[in-house]
Amino acid sequence: MEEWIDWGEGLPASRAMGLRCHSMESGHAVVVMDASEWPLNPSGAVHGGLVLAWADHCFALAAMPTLPPGSAPATASLSAQFLRPAMPPLTFDARVDRTGRTLVFLTVDVYDAHGRLATKVSGTMSTDGTSRFLEHQSTTVPSDSPTETSQVSRSR
Repeated sequence: MEEWIDWGEGLPASRAMGLRCHSMESGHAVVVMDASEWPLNPSGAVHGGLVLAWADHCFALAAMPTLPPGSAPATASLSAQFLRPAMPPLTFDARVDRTGRTLVFLTVDVYDAHGRLATKVSGTMSTDGTSRFLEHQSTTVPSDSPTETSQVSRSR
């Protein structure tokens, strides 16, 4: 799985966020944030929104090796439980809990500098892409007149 580690560390988002892939295998990724350019809270903890952004990135790192080539998973849902301040360095333990036909269910446990669970993140990724309306669609809708209809173009 060395090629997956190289892939994960080579992503522009991984480099920009200061993430280092410790290990990767199908359905599991361990990612470390040793240091980052992002400012810390006055308490020295990482802002919760940044923890979620990094966990979301880890969703894809864990999911991609389980998906067919050419897949482009997108986060559909994400929720978190903040258990304690996320004092860096942080370790993100991301794993695929279940893969369905069009969804991947994931969990990321975020550990603080002392190895304590700081944040628990769970979420779902959509893998089929069909829920995204990329084409311009036309729909017939009634007009103000009872005898006329008009074409309305809209993007979804």
